[in-house]
Amino acid sequence: MKTVFAEEIRGWNGDRPVDGGLFAVDGMEIKQSVTGAPYLALSLKDRTGTVPGLMFDCDRLPTAYSIGDPVMVSGTYNSRYSNINIKRIDRFSGEVDKGDFLASTTRDVGQMWQELLKVIDSIEEACCRELLLSLFTDGDVAARFSIWPAAKDVHHSYTGGLLEHTLGVVSLCEHYSQLYSVERDVLLAGALLHDIGKLQEMACDLVVTYTDIGYLLGHTLLGCFMVRDTMHTLGGFPKRYSWGLLHIVASHHGELEWGAIVRPMTMEAFLVSMADGTDARSGRYQMLIDQQRPLQQSVSARDFFLETRVYAPRTPEEG
Repeated sequence: MKTVFAEEIRGWNGDRPVDGGLFAVDGMEIKQSVTGAPYLALSLKDRTGTVPGLMFDCDRLPTAYSIGDPVMVSGTYNSRYSNINIKRIDRFSGEVDKGDFLASTTRDVGQMWQELLKVIDSIEEACCRELLLSLFTDGDVAARFSIWPAAKDVHHSYTGGLLEHTLGVVSLCEHYSQLYSVERDVLLAGALLHDIGKLQEMACDLVVTYTDIGYLLGHTLLGCFMVRDTMHTLGGFPKRYSWGLLHIVASHHGELEWGAIVRPMTMEAFLVSMADGTDARSGRYQMLIDQQRPLQQSVSARDFFLETRVYAPRTPEEG
């Protein structure tokens, strides 16, 4: 049972002992100090975030535990460098509560799933609606899509995050369909499908990790494969819609350097990429704001994804 969380540790003032802290291993590698001495650098995670852990005089990766495993950690928190200097670490073999390690959406997953099905029901073009139903009512896809995170770290990186993010993109696209001359069915179907490849790109247990095929191909290409294969299974899918939907999935990151296979070439693809970027960045802003407030800091460190710092002004109650 967890007794201390990463968020609490990061807020400590001064060095303090950590005795039997329960975390999941989110990353590890062997590094070298300025003197050339090797040490083990760990990323220790729970639902409140991560805290670095360092084990000195260590020249090889451990075999007793691996990424994704729960571990018990003892050592000293170094407030100057914001890490735990580890004296002992052991794989934890007891029962764990996954809710201690992965944060979850604050929204009702069942209600969000009904919202998704309602959007599918509103699609008038039969082939697009049949494609969506075939994918989202598949038992395995439905079971995972409703609980999957949208990313490992960047945005909506909690259980239910993929569903929440997808509905955010759909909501923006619904608004766009009222402002611009677009094919609503293609726009909304593409919004629903744009991140479906993340079901194969990532694995989700105590931590979110990338699968081997996820590393090799990425969710954009994997999503194209999933959609294309389902189209072939249905048979006779009109090229007008198959090409349009596949192009949305292939281009939804907008720029090649951001992970798009091609840049958007249709209005629908452009709007999905804009909605995806808007919802992802808004989610990132909110995450950093939520992280700043418990630390009594109004300005975050520069964020690699947003390429800026995030300002989180104190509420009147905080003074």
